Amino acid sequence: MVDGPEEPDGARAKLIGALVDFLCVQDFVTDRDQCAQFVSFTAEQLGAEIVFQRKNPRADMLSFLRDLLKHEKGLGALHFTVGVIAGSGCARRLMQIADAVRSDETVAGASPEFTDSAVRDIHRLLADVRRVDDGRLHALLNHELGVDVPYGQSPAQRFDHLCRVNTQADGLPPALVLVEVTAFLERPALREGLRAWSDAWAREAGEEALRALGERRRAIEALPTADPDVARCLVVMVEPADDGSADIHVRHWVNAAPGYWEPVAGDVCSTTLDRLAGEVERAVGRGRERWADLPAMTDEPPVQVEFVLPFTLLNHDVARLEMGTWSGEPLPISLEYHVHLRSLERMRAAQKGGYLPLWRERWTRLRNAGVAESYRWHGEDGEGLGLWRANLIANPDLTAVILDVPALPGLGLEALVTAIAQGVGLAAWDRRTDSPDLSGEVLTLLLAHPPAQIPSWVSTLRKKAEGMNRDHWSLGKHLALLWDDPNRLIDCEELTA
Repeated sequence: MVDGPEEPDGARAKLIGALVDFLCVQDFVTDRDQCAQFVSFTAEQLGAEIVFQRKNPRADMLSFLRDLLKHEKGLGALHFTVGVIAGSGCARRLMQIADAVRSDETVAGASPEFTDSAVRDIHRLLADVRRVDDGRLHALLNHELGVDVPYGQSPAQRFDHLCRVNTQADGLPPALVLVEVTAFLERPALREGLRAWSDAWAREAGEEALRALGERRRAIEALPTADPDVARCLVVMVEPADDGSADIHVRHWVNAAPGYWEPVAGDVCSTTLDRLAGEVERAVGRGRERWADLPAMTDEPPVQVEFVLPFTLLNHDVARLEMGTWSGEPLPISLEYHVHLRSLERMRAAQKGGYLPLWRERWTRLRNAGVAESYRWHGEDGEGLGLWRANLIANPDLTAVILDVPALPGLGLEALVTAIAQGVGLAAWDRRTDSPDLSGEVLTLLLAHPPAQIPSWVSTLRKKAEGMNRDHWSLGKHLALLWDDPNRLIDCEELTA
């Protein structure tokens, strides 16, 4: 059994690290509700109290395992619970990892080993890889493996790195999945050689491995082609704390490769709205680190920064958050990036409550139309939400909303929330409570552009406005754009629970 943290050879720390890697790719950990049940049931086997932190999967598992392995029977309880929740195969792989660490093997020893001859053969094959788009490769690896894969490595270096990552839930080594993804992207002659290498390993490993390889290969071949509308993107989620304080919780995701939506989550931090710009700037820095390793593609969409906000913060001025405060010459973030708003409540509801089909239907109509059909909320006395909602329900061709008043309670927020509930993904408004009448007319002209061009027109308007001294008439300084694509979801679990 595992000793305490003072153990001189660090076996406890190695075991925790290995188990965190293994557990964080399991469905019963990545799903927040299942994870809570998993932690609770494991603690029940020990008769102990273990708190489920609900921060992010890696932090949750680290805290959980540190508490669990303080108990003499902690590893046994973990093994039993994994067997109950995920089956005997998953529980067996967990114990293989634990046994390998405790016998002073590397974590990679938990995966089926490749012979020296097999490693030499695959290095030779991977040395011939020339035509694979590294951004596409990385996006597919992230999709298939569910682990953060380094950028800027050669195929052979990436293979060696993945040899140190634990076996997948289907029993396949991650390094072999790399070979399969590379084969999928390569020219036919090299593809045959790479797949023959995988087949040879699977035949040696047995029938279960052959079956898993066949299923994984079919899944990779069914992956979608590049979507020209998907850009390099930073997604920032903001959620107010539920303890009555002014604190907010912030989390970000980086989508590194254009054409493929495979965002990688960052850590959760706590701050206040007054300090949000600092957290966003740090997240932008992490995004730049990833984007720098991938060459820009021809006709690539501009980099986007999207804010996933609750209804209560949709009118907050995120487009003009200042970046570069350390230099003494801060500039609004919208001068460098396309900045969009997204609805936190709808994204959560869409993944649980059946809102996604309606949302996607209206978004598809918007993208297929030559021009959006806008529905305008004037904010006048006597303008009723009931009629507003009825018209949205009756007319699915209404694909955009213009607010003549800001998205604040009692003004335009209720109309915007109603439109979001009915699947509308495009909306624009002037954030000011004293906005001039001209704003609504300008927004109407703005949304009359082809939908694909609207974010660029908004960006142009914002940049021009920064050079104007007539602040009250510079709509671009106060323009809010909801651009909420239902095909680009993130796992925005609650951070305040």
